[in-house]
Amino acid sequence: MTTLIIDGLHRDLLKNRSIVTLKWENNPEQRLGLPVPVDCTLDTLRAEAEKAVRELAKELESATIQMAASVKNL
Repeated sequence: MTTLIIDGLHRDLLKNRSIVTLKWENNPEQRLGLPVPVDCTLDTLRAEAEKAVRELAKELESATIQMAASVKNL
């Protein structure tokens, strides 16, 4: 089982959004940043982070991978 640790909550006031950063417990170099509600509080952060991770997991189930044009031309 993978354990993700909440590493930070960043507020972007100019874009009116919040991003939670997570890192893998067994590989701290592996990180993930996901949007959470802008009004997310520390009391609701864990639940919002879990919700964001679950939504990403659902989206990735049907994701396809493509090469960016800039990489193809190397």
